[in-house]
Amino acid sequence: MSGRGWRTSGAVAAAVVAVHLVVGLTSATPAMHPGGDNAAYVSLAGSLARDGSYVETWHPGTPPHTQYPPLYPGALAVLMLLGAKTWGAFKASSLVFTAMATGFCFLWVRRLHGARAAAVVALLFGIAPGVLISAQWILAEPLFMALVYASLWLLASDPRASRAAAATRSGATTRRARVELGVGLGLAVAAYLTRSAGLPLVAAIAIWLVCARRWVALGAFAGLFGIAAVPWHLRAGDEYASAFWMVNPYAPDLGRADAAALAQRLWENTRLYVGEIVPDSLAGVGGAAGPLLGVLLAGLAVWGWFRRVRGGAGVAELFLPLYAGLVLLWPSVWSSDRFALPLLPLLLLYAGEALAGLASGLPRWRTAIPAVVVGLALVLPAGSSWLARTEEANRCRIDVARGGPMGCYANRYVELQAMAQWTRERLPPGTVVFSRKPRLFHAFSGHASVVYPFTSDGRSLLVQADSMGVDHVVLGNWDGSGAAYVLPAIEANPGRFCLVAQLRMGPGAPISLLSIRDPGIEDSLPREDAGDEVATCLHEDWNTAPSPAELASTTMPILSEE
Repeated sequence: MSGRGWRTSGAVAAAVVAVHLVVGLTSATPAMHPGGDNAAYVSLAGSLARDGSYVETWHPGTPPHTQYPPLYPGALAVLMLLGAKTWGAFKASSLVFTAMATGFCFLWVRRLHGARAAAVVALLFGIAPGVLISAQWILAEPLFMALVYASLWLLASDPRASRAAAATRSGATTRRARVELGVGLGLAVAAYLTRSAGLPLVAAIAIWLVCARRWVALGAFAGLFGIAAVPWHLRAGDEYASAFWMVNPYAPDLGRADAAALAQRLWENTRLYVGEIVPDSLAGVGGAAGPLLGVLLAGLAVWGWFRRVRGGAGVAELFLPLYAGLVLLWPSVWSSDRFALPLLPLLLLYAGEALAGLASGLPRWRTAIPAVVVGLALVLPAGSSWLARTEEANRCRIDVARGGPMGCYANRYVELQAMAQWTRERLPPGTVVFSRKPRLFHAFSGHASVVYPFTSDGRSLLVQADSMGVDHVVLGNWDGSGAAYVLPAIEANPGRFCLVAQLRMGPGAPISLLSIRDPGIEDSLPREDAGDEVATCLHEDWNTAPSPAELASTTMPILSEE
């Protein structure tokens, strides 16, 4: 409880944030994330920066985007308008946002327990492997965490402020409390406009205001949320809600989840998050030690949460079960550390309070021993994980310099970039391509791209191609979806396809590009008989894969689109 002065705690906060920046910079890689979300955010930012529209430039017809809330792409658009032109510049912004999240985490705990406890929680959060990983990708989580903990800080009950207000009832104290409340409410709405997972924070604040009978504040909050967020909700519709109720969003043929499926999902996610994701994200602990740490941390955090709720639930106490419930009921195929990261400071705080309760009444020297042991149990594996990722980052920098943004990954990832770059140089503007990762394909090629339908019905792919004007399909080795969904369509309708190119980037099957021919129309291009059922309309450079030097020097059209 010591060290509450701003001069002391400010220096401590600066030191904690500096540690986060150092470990984040040293463990960061220049590689491009193999998921499509990074490319989508940059594409949406480019759309906002160029003409103020929020549309999917990677999709034929550029429809309005309804999946990601607009605040994070808007932040990237501001960077573009300020002159950011490289992928690395947008990656660096994520580290800035995680540094802000670390700082706000410190301020939140400081308001509750002082600078010493705040330094422990914020430091463990700032060096957590999951947080450091999120600091190097172009994703919304870093900004989301910064907004969530800034809001929790401003809306937390400050014992010092409460005592001062009760003693003096000064106008300055009242004005400060009103300002903090208003800004905290606004930041919660901003969190929702950054990630739809911010809805539990909005709900927690509404419940908190109702329980406190703060009707004026509740009305203002409802009005603010209505003005800022309802238009986005109306635009987005039920896209996430419909995916939530599917058994598997990647296999829509399985249908909707019933009560038994939801119960199974709850169990699988609980086991996954408690036993694997949280211990790995917090301290890089895996194997047999992962479930042990996860169960211990979760058990202490639940006990600490109950202790705190008995004394009156604040916004954070309401936010924890609402957000955790959302995460545990989310489709398990989407479960990842991205959803767990906002929970880490809450788990650390409540677990720490539970340990403090256990140690109450013991001599100070006896409480110091388990505190040091627990701290080392988290810091040492996190430090080991940081060293390993630093070595990996050094190797990755060399691989990226030699082989391009996907150079750190296996050949099946590199080949997608190679085929996209091949089509960029050889297929005409207006080409539309089926691919497994359409947003990545668009980022490297500049061509519109959509994912092929995830169904083994051989007719579905051609029906969608004819309705959307898709004229090519990529058959690669990214995962098993090509064999599961593309090959059945080719085998059932060989006359509708012809082979354009095959690129071999290493061992294994080459990645192929096939043209989708119009129904009933013979291909006018000269063809060779390849001895199989699918005709060939090979491009003159059909097997000319980009060299490593060409891959390394590639530029991305989404960073230079007009």
